Amino acid sequence: GVCGNTCDFRAADTQNFTALLAEFRSQLNALGATTHKTYQLSIASSASPDTFAKLELAKIPAYLDHINVMSYDLHGAFESQTNFNAPLMPSAADPAHAKHLTQSEAMQGYIKGSVPAAKLVMGTPF
Repeated sequence: GVCGNTCDFRAADTQNFTALLAEFRSQLNALGATTHKTYQLSIASSASPDTFAKLELAKIPAYLDHINVMSYDLHGAFESQTNFNAPLMPSAADPAHAKHLTQSEAMQGYIKGSVPAAKLVMGTPF
């Protein structure tokens, strides 16, 4: 079965978020030593460069099995112009081109921030 817990990250609490992940990992490893099971720890994280830049990207992969990048809903009814919900690649024709809101740019942002590509899961709408 799957057991989960949800915590909401607040940008003002960056170091404590990293510390929380470290503590979760420590406790899961200790539990695994007694149950002889492996427990995974992952987070769902933003595709917005303004948001993920506030994470300690060089530190958190040590505690996580995966980072699920929510690379969808990049555009929507909350904007004045119609656009793709989850553009895969950048396009000069994109009215929001300067915001760097594409799936590929989000994934590259995490990789440039020292997150191993093997730990990234790209969320995509269907």
